[in-house]
Formats: sequence, structure tokens, C-alpha cells
Amino acid sequence: MNLPNDERVLSFPAIWEEPRLESSAEYHRAEAPVTDEEVLGRLKAGDSTALTLLFDRYARVALGIALRILRDSGEAEDVAQESFLYIYQKASLFDPRKGNARSWIIHIVYHRSFDRRNYLGRRGFYGGTDTGPAPDTLLGSTDLDREVGAKLDHEQLKKAFAQLEERQRRTLELFYFEGFDLKEISEVLAEPVGNIRHHYYRGLQKLRKNSFVKKLGKK
Repeated sequence: MNLPNDERVLSFPAIWEEPRLESSAEYHRAEAPVTDEEVLGRLKAGDSTALTLLFDRYARVALGIALRILRDSGEAEDVAQESFLYIYQKASLFDPRKGNARSWIIHIVYHRSFDRRNYLGRRGFYGGTDTGPAPDTLLGSTDLDREVGAKLDHEQLKKAFAQLEERQRRTLELFYFEGFDLKEISEVLAEPVGNIRHHYYRGLQKLRKNSFVKKLGKK
């Protein structure tokens, strides 16, 4: 599949502005709003304009995740844009039987962000500054998506989360599968940010004892 001819489809700085409603207007004029799964289906069929709609829906989420992990706005923008290019090129890899489109898209952004973070770290990008572990560390020196998401499929992660208390499970699902930050989760669950932070870290502590996660430390 060739890349879109109109490179403006991936004009990434536009995510700093308000959503570009006109870019998806043709979809909304002709029919009811399409689902993410339907949009990916159009990408699989070679409809490059569908990428613009996904971009409008997920550009801010993608940048937020990348920035949270990389802690550098330029690198975060690059990774987010590369993620959309990957989605365009590899849309055929999406399997709705293994999860919804949003989770698949977010997983890609997490994975590429952690890969870039490790790459930059090896090359001294952070100038010896102790950036500390990413906020989603389960094994002390390893990251969730790279060490868990890459080795356990979506269903296994869901099983691991299912062993948590309800609020802890929902908090981690929203964080990892939906791409929300803690403030956004507090709004979704109608709880103070302090409570959400407590659910988040308590959930991580329990996951460190999870049999799936323990196995990773032995590999």
C-alpha cells in the first residue's frame, strides 16, 4: 500500500489546534458517524482519506501518550505521526476478535513510544538526566507495554487486570487500553484525582505480584 499522496493528511502540528471538523465532513454528510473499526476497514480497502478521520479522533490522545513517555515534545510528535503512518500501512493487521480499534491504536502508540524512549536513552539523548521510570512501570526497570504488552496479548492483559479490585481494574483499563491520563480518568469515574492515583498505584503494586508479570522478570 502506498502512502497518501496528500501529505497534509499528516500535518501533525494541527493537533495543537481545535479538531479539524472539515476533514471528516464528507463522512458525516453522507451517513451516520462511522465506527473506528469501519474506518480501519476503509484503510484496509485502500481509502487513504479514512486516515484523516482517525487522525482527528486520536491525534491528541497519541501525542499525550507519547509525551508522557518521552518527555520531549518534538520526539513525541515524531512518534505520534509515525504511529499514524504505521496504522495506514498496517491496517490489515487489525483483528477485531482480539480487541477494539481504539485499544489497537493506543497499543501501537505505547509500543513505538517505549521503543523510541529506549533508543534515545541508549544514545544519551537525555544527557545523563535521571528521567526516572515511566509512570507505568511494573518490574522496576521495565515498562508495561514493552515487557507485558509485547509478550502477552490483549486477552491475557485483561485477565491480569480482572484479578484487581473494580476501581483499580477500571483505572488501569482506562489508562492502558483507552489512553486516558489520570485527570481524565477522574472525570470518567467521577472521583477526585487523588483517589484515582491511589487506585492506579495500588493496582500496579498488585500486578507486580501477578503470575504473568512475574514470569517476565525471569526471561
